Amino acid sequence: MTGNQSFGESSLMNKQEIKVTLRDITIRERPTLENLFQYYLYELSAFLKWNPNDDGVYPFNALSLHKYWERKDHFPYFIFHGDELAGFALVRLYPGTQSVYDVEQFFVLRKFKGQGVGRQALQCIVNRHPGQWQIRVLLENTPALTFWKSAVQSIVGERYTLSTETDVDLLMYFILFHV
Repeated sequence: MTGNQSFGESSLMNKQEIKVTLRDITIRERPTLENLFQYYLYELSAFLKWNPNDDGVYPFNALSLHKYWERKDHFPYFIFHGDELAGFALVRLYPGTQSVYDVEQFFVLRKFKGQGVGRQALQCIVNRHPGQWQIRVLLENTPALTFWKSAVQSIVGERYTLSTETDVDLLMYFILFHV
């Protein structure tokens, strides 16, 4: 374990005995999250047809992340694979329900894809927050839908529902399950 992992950290071991862990993101680490968010937006740009601005960055309202340190119903996590930063997960209680956990944003660096890191991270997340869950996926993002269905099945088997619903102004897949 690294010296900056938090008390009560959730973890799982993969077949190679490399631990996947979550660590709460502190407000001081917010710049690191904002940097990783650029890679996340880059990956989403393939489905949403976004372009970087003239400075070569994907603009987003960084103030929209502040709720993760201001509100008790928002939970920001870094994902670690061993001692390496592997991504982030932004979890919240879904607005209007306050009883359904929602993966608002989730990102794993390419270096770690296909190694079970995302699946193990989801297991760590639901271990920290047992209850009713939903995961929203863009209709265009077929690879993400495949990943999420597989990750959820590894936790609850076939005990989940998949539907399409409008979220704000986007038609999305909703994966609903209980842990």
